[in-house]
Amino acid sequence: MNDDFLTRFRRTPPYEFSEALYERITTEMNTQKKSVFRRIMFASALGLALLAALVFSPAAQAAIDRVVRQIGGVNFVGPNEAEANATPLPESQITIVPDEVLSLTEAQAKLPYAVSLPTWVPEGFSLSTTVRISYFGERYTPVDITWSGPDPMVGGILLTVGQPVQWYVDTDHLEEVQINGQSAGLTGGNWNADSGQWSGDDHTLTWMKGDVMYRLSGRLPVEDLIKMAESIP
Repeated sequence: MNDDFLTRFRRTPPYEFSEALYERITTEMNTQKKSVFRRIMFASALGLALLAALVFSPAAQAAIDRVVRQIGGVNFVGPNEAEANATPLPESQITIVPDEVLSLTEAQAKLPYAVSLPTWVPEGFSLSTTVRISYFGERYTPVDITWSGPDPMVGGILLTVGQPVQWYVDTDHLEEVQINGQSAGLTGGNWNADSGQWSGDDHTLTWMKGDVMYRLSGRLPVEDLIKMAESIP
């Protein structure tokens, strides 16, 4: 299986933001790619670049009127007006965040937390032979685990596991659902940096499993995402 989609279509944020990222982190952007899975992977990196610009922007620092909602121990932070109108960094100001593409066994030996995989996935989806660790400072080293699907219109599934952080989301599209009786945040759509709006039909579940945060994303029915999440031991 060709896993080059793990290393393609990634923009990277400024180097200086690694420690600040622990306090404020974001993903979820719509890059308008044909492949939904590639869009999810690209969105994560580009979203971090946008956040980095906000973290170090005096105007954004001064504008603190935002919505914060906690669900199941996870803090979800909504954008304020300054952030909603922010422009992504130009490529000339973007550097590379260190990461590694390894087998899950190799990655697990490097991670400061244990990773559990779902025992159920939708029919036709296959687990990638490699995972990606990103090093956003010592306190946030998430691992991305992916499944490819049979339908290019649906794309793949992305499971991100890492230390707890707060997520920057559209709180108007945030709702509380249950995973094995535990509260989890469900968000819909992706941030489109070009239009400054949320759009798309992807879904993302975010919840805590002990002291580890799990985040499951894909263009799947919500029922399938929940079933997949509930199968994680």
